[in-house]
Amino acid sequence: MRDGVTLRTFRRVGPRPLRPFLIPARLGRRFLQIFNDADIVHFHDIDILPWMALLSLVRHVVYDVHENYPDEMLVREWIPRRLRKPLYHVVGHTETMLARIVRNCVLVAPSQNRRFSSRSLRTIHIYNYASRHLLGDVNDNYLSRQDLVVFTGAHHDNNGSMLLLEIANRSRAQGLNLRFLITDRFTSESFRRRFLHEIERRNLSNQVIVHPSVPAPRIMSILNQATIAISPNLRVASQEMGIHTKLFEYMAAGLPIVATDLPSQVEIVRGANAGVLAQPENPETFVKALALLRGDRHYAHRLGLNGQHVFEKKYCWESQVPSLMDFYHSILATNTQMQSRA
Repeated sequence: MRDGVTLRTFRRVGPRPLRPFLIPARLGRRFLQIFNDADIVHFHDIDILPWMALLSLVRHVVYDVHENYPDEMLVREWIPRRLRKPLYHVVGHTETMLARIVRNCVLVAPSQNRRFSSRSLRTIHIYNYASRHLLGDVNDNYLSRQDLVVFTGAHHDNNGSMLLLEIANRSRAQGLNLRFLITDRFTSESFRRRFLHEIERRNLSNQVIVHPSVPAPRIMSILNQATIAISPNLRVASQEMGIHTKLFEYMAAGLPIVATDLPSQVEIVRGANAGVLAQPENPETFVKALALLRGDRHYAHRLGLNGQHVFEKKYCWESQVPSLMDFYHSILATNTQMQSRA
């Protein structure tokens, strides 16, 4: 029990190919315990979408479309390249068809509108913002910290992990004396080995520090060490269409941000005057941005405070709760309307 909410867990499924089979079985056993008490079932795991489509015939179900799943098929390392394009089409068509059966969808990015624009769908946008509770853990010592650049995103090519090492290498070559703190969040063990090998090959062990990953509620324990946050996503479809949660965590921490000039990051970072934008095709633009912020700590601090203020007013999860509750009420009202007609 946490904050009045009962959490019922089930054993994690490790191997990716087994998830569509084992997750429904393990989740189903737990769900049967509360089936009769459920007014609305809200889920966001595409592995159980077929089963939830069946459940929607007898219960109100909400599909939380957590990612642009078809586009993810094009970039996942564990999928053989020759299968990626066929899977893109299969996942896209199947997801759209089953979503229309479920009828209720929560979208997390405007780029999803095109795929979920059917008149038969009831949709709402609830973005992956961070919680306002993070503000209570922010340390008020920014101006006295040692220079440190932080990246807390997951590690894979499209998220800019290798670009980050190139930026670190060029920063060292220009004498910026910057250290980079990254979290140990790798999408696969093979990519982790490749990334660490590249650190050794470039002799960056003293510049790039790999920190154990922490749960989201404790992310401030890492961000409180930094003076600059970085988001070096590449200019590819899966990154351009997403809205990245780490930006909001950076803003909550009061850190100035150096981010790729993807549409969503331009809107967030430039809109809040919370950092500097750079081009992923040109690592030197990241280095120049880092040099600017490192060279003027007071200017960097002002940018960080701008972001923190906008986060508290606009980009925190709590600002969306009323909209989500209204969405739930509109779903439940469907039953009331049907009963009154009867």
